[in-house]
Amino acid sequence: MSIFASQTQSEPIPIPFDPPHTVIVRKLTGLECDAAREAHATGVAAGGSRLWATKFRRILEGSLSDKREVEQAIADPLTGYDRYALVRAGLVAWTYPQSIKPIPAQPASNGKPAVEPYDAIGDLDDEAVDFIATEVLRITKPALFYTAREDVERAQKERPAAAPVA
Repeated sequence: MSIFASQTQSEPIPIPFDPPHTVIVRKLTGLECDAAREAHATGVAAGGSRLWATKFRRILEGSLSDKREVEQAIADPLTGYDRYALVRAGLVAWTYPQSIKPIPAQPASNGKPAVEPYDAIGDLDDEAVDFIATEVLRITKPALFYTAREDVERAQKERPAAAPVA
């Protein structure tokens, strides 16, 4: 992995509910992570994007509603991020014939038929959006997927030590 998002992308990831298709995702830039948090914050309530994911988890922790649902939301790595912002920024390629980039409408001209607008990402079902967004976040913020203190400690040991400054 590199500190430069453009230099970090996944190998093909099989889509478990639609074999043999795969996706390739990349690490998001800091600005793209901020945009995904901002999109979520705007969709839920007013707030700053930089700390929105943390603030939203704290709001949920203080909630007196169904405790089990609150705990699931807090544990969900996607909490605090807009799924579509993650997918649009992080999806590099897939094995479907549809274009990842939206196709704008074009009027008929010179005997060519009109082209209807089409947005394949906007056409994805909920399960697919969750899956791809999760994989983008997994490559971007792997610590969100640690489930135990042992995972955190192992990751810290695997992290290379800082080089001494001369």
